[in-house]
Amino acid sequence: MAELKTQSVFLEKPKIEELLKSKKDGVLCFSDGTSPYGVPLTYTLYQDDTLYFGLGLSGRKYEYLKKNKKVCFTVFETFQSKEDPRGRGWWSIILDGELLQITDPDEITSLGDMMEQQGIFPPGLKEKFLGAILKKPEHSNFFKMKITQFGGKELPIYRPEKEID
Repeated sequence: MAELKTQSVFLEKPKIEELLKSKKDGVLCFSDGTSPYGVPLTYTLYQDDTLYFGLGLSGRKYEYLKKNKKVCFTVFETFQSKEDPRGRGWWSIILDGELLQITDPDEITSLGDMMEQQGIFPPGLKEKFLGAILKKPEHSNFFKMKITQFGGKELPIYRPEKEID
């Protein structure tokens, strides 16, 4: 029987953090205790072992979240060698944590400031956007995932046909 010889390597936390700061898309996975549910989405920013998201307060994901705040978030990338079109590689990050709605007005304002510093808000939009949220902070669509476990692996460029015995 053929055996694949490639060896992936674990990513250290500094590399994971570097990738999280440079990427924005992934899959947020929920569970209601019976069924899993994964939602592809963009995170706003990563800072201090926390991912920040904007999420609607309705739908299947919100129903799952009301039952279980424990979530998993996956970010990954596959790539092809520029020199060898048959060369492939990949990396992936899997994060576990708890997803919490941000309802404290000071925390909402602080997050808005961080987002503005990152260039996420076009000029003049932060005040308008935050003003609407701060009128009813209990309905905020800002969420944070406090990361409790970091994991990641990568497999640098390899040639699949050369990796099979």
